[in-house]
Amino acid sequence: MKKKRVIMERIVRLSRSNDDWTIKFWQKCGAQARFSAAWEMVGDFYKIRGKNGFQLRLQKNIESIKRV
Repeated sequence: MKKKRVIMERIVRLSRSNDDWTIKFWQKCGAQARFSAAWEMVGDFYKIRGKNGFQLRLQKNIESIKRV
């Protein structure tokens, strides 16, 4: 499946900057693009810290609940 590339740009004075444009951009990209960008940032974080980000995975918590 080929990725659809979204390109948006805006030039404003810093004093007039707000989050509306950023919200519209990420809404247009969709959930998969947001997740992919967030996961890429996690990998970048590990690389900046000098750790190997090769085996990154989502955290799993396992609990046992028993009725008393």
